[in-house]
Amino acid sequence: MIMTQALGWALVDSLWQDALAAAGLAALLALVPVRAARIRYAFATLTLALMLALPLATAVRLSGTSPQISDVVTATSPVTPGPTSGPDPQAAPAAPTAAAPVAARIRAALEPALPWVVLVWFGGVVVLSLRLASGWLVTRQLGRVGTASVPDSCREAVARLAARLRISRPVRVLQSAVVQVPAVMGWLRPVILLPASALTGLTPLQLDALLAHELAHVRRYDYLVNLVQSVIETLLFYHPAVWWVSQQVREEREHCCDDLAVAVCGDAHLYATALVGMERLRGTPPAFALAATGRGGALMGRIRRLVAPVQVEIFPRWMAGVIAVTLALGGGAHLASGTAAPAPDDGGGMPAATRDSLIDRVEALRNPAARHEAVKIVGRRRDPRMVPPLLAIAQQDGDEEVQHAAVEALGKVRGGASVGALLEIARTHPDPGVRRKAVKTVGEVATPEAALGVLERLAQRDPDVEVQQEAVEALGHLGTPQVIAPLARLARAQPNAEVRD
Repeated sequence: MIMTQALGWALVDSLWQDALAAAGLAALLALVPVRAARIRYAFATLTLALMLALPLATAVRLSGTSPQISDVVTATSPVTPGPTSGPDPQAAPAAPTAAAPVAARIRAALEPALPWVVLVWFGGVVVLSLRLASGWLVTRQLGRVGTASVPDSCREAVARLAARLRISRPVRVLQSAVVQVPAVMGWLRPVILLPASALTGLTPLQLDALLAHELAHVRRYDYLVNLVQSVIETLLFYHPAVWWVSQQVREEREHCCDDLAVAVCGDAHLYATALVGMERLRGTPPAFALAATGRGGALMGRIRRLVAPVQVEIFPRWMAGVIAVTLALGGGAHLASGTAAPAPDDGGGMPAATRDSLIDRVEALRNPAARHEAVKIVGRRRDPRMVPPLLAIAQQDGDEEVQHAAVEALGKVRGGASVGALLEIARTHPDPGVRRKAVKTVGEVATPEAALGVLERLAQRDPDVEVQQEAVEALGHLGTPQVIAPLARLARAQPNAEVRD
């Protein structure tokens, strides 16, 4: 069989072969727990490799066969009777076309189009290869353009974390004016690029958490795997199932690095807060750069996976799935009819629910009033594990009232994590009203050691005068002699007369 026909049939057969492989992966992922990221990642990467191996094996097998497709078609065509009608033992097995197998007739109809199939595929591969090469060149330039050395403390942190992760290769770290989130590049000589905002806008512990994530990519050789993955996407660009499997690989890769970073840092809540802090600076990294916040994917999903308690399974997962589908169908129809019975109230007029379902409501409900009520219920629970999701809601929700409710809920959660989240909102939130609310809450719940410096900077530099005034009042609410010196400095040097007053 000529190579064009073999390649054409390999492409056609890959449509159903790779679809079956993706369906098998979907079944496996439904059975493996979400917390088992390494197992899920192994299944996803093996499936992606299998999706490339199947058409390659088909092409090799067909290219080694001697008969042409046309010979096969001729063998299944009707035999035209000649002038003599005597019995012929060789012609007797021939059957009319209508009796030929359906698959053989379909393949016979597709055979004339095989050269066009190969031509279109080759054109797509060339175009995506050019895109891939340009992304590779851009990534290489990131390590050379707009970079500068980082402070010694940052290099020491990288060396310390690399030793914990047992990374023997030297890892360089540079400050970059181009990237917006921490990213790692290279395989043999890896380089970590840090944006200037990460060095100035994150606490040392948060920066360590994100550096641990990038070093986890280095330890796992994810740069090399990502390169091979991009090549497979280019060769099998025409198949939607390939893109779905590839996305699963990327998501589980980030989950694996999240787990390693938490193991090094020892605090999932701190790491989740660091992820939220960098999300506001998020940009789309080049194709070969591996960023802490990932390339796409739901940040809220990653945070819930880190901080949600592990559920104990009483029933097998397949049985739980059947029950869940049944209840979802029945409950959905009941709610659609508007006759759902009220559930036990949590004290705020909304049915009691688990922590995960409340966060899901905040994400999914279109009604801002419903999201507002859900956030209030979360605040009444005073659960420290709620700090990262509440911070994400305060930063990302489209309704200002919901953002205010998230700030109030953070104020009800005691502990350093909630104060850190409130300070993050006070420093970085784009809405002055939300910043003002966060500053006021900090003055009510924070200790002087945690809030003194941040409140003084806000009173001096915040672009909104009302936020500056609120920061001054929050300093007074701290109720400690330590606030006298910063208040005196503000009274002397603050350019706004109302703030000085």
